[in-house]
Amino acid sequence: MFEVGSRKIANTLEELVNPTRAALLLWDMEYGIAPHAFNYQDILLTLRTLSTAARRIGVPVFYSIQQGFDLAKEEADVWVRIRMRRANTNDPSQLLKQKENPHDREIVEPLKPQPQDSVFHKRRPDGFVGTDFDLMLRSQGVKTIIIGGVATEGGVEGTARSARNLGYDVVVLRDGVGSCNPDLHEMALKLMQQTFFDVVTTAEVAAIWEKQ
Repeated sequence: MFEVGSRKIANTLEELVNPTRAALLLWDMEYGIAPHAFNYQDILLTLRTLSTAARRIGVPVFYSIQQGFDLAKEEADVWVRIRMRRANTNDPSQLLKQKENPHDREIVEPLKPQPQDSVFHKRRPDGFVGTDFDLMLRSQGVKTIIIGGVATEGGVEGTARSARNLGYDVVVLRDGVGSCNPDLHEMALKLMQQTFFDVVTTAEVAAIWEKQ
């Protein structure tokens, strides 16, 4: 810890991930998104191990689930274009024909939420936009958010940036995040590490929690 005025500020990784101040966020680990990551099997193992450790010592575990807007009635123009680009189509009617499979919005079985965990729905690649996530964190006294999940360059980075701007410390799990694009994954990790986020391995966090 170091002091600024009358405040004591966490500085080391051990201080940042202390169970009295930390929460674990598993981002978009649902069937419609997570299995497309190039390193899906690897992050399944690391996140399962760390979430188990979190529950053992009382660190709250949060899950995000994507819930899209109705394309015809609710979706913003810019996101219609983004969704068309992702679907590789110039015809919006092709998107309207798509039927969502409810199974896609279920958390993958190996990381199934436990009764004490919190699950929230969001509509953008940012856990704070249009959600109660901030309120949920503050009500539990959380000051550090440890983030794992998919995709590194999407919701993981987007949520990390908003969290920092809202005053949270952010720890990104280097081997606990993934993407369908390895190049963007590596680029996002490098950018986050160079712009004031703590990017560490799950083993580093687990080693600290094992002492609790």
